[in-house]
Amino acid sequence: MTLEVGFTRDVGKIGHFGTGDLELTLCTIGDLERAKELLSASYDLS
Repeated sequence: MTLEVGFTRDVGKIGHFGTGDLELTLCTIGDLERAKELLSASYDLS
């Protein structure tokens, strides 16, 4: 997966609340649509 500035961020090496190494920033309905595939993959792998 390629990180997209303003949409995805690698948080694996910084302190953060939550689990996982990827942070998504959702500001619009379009962002939610783009994130659906990533959210489904995360759910399927857990």
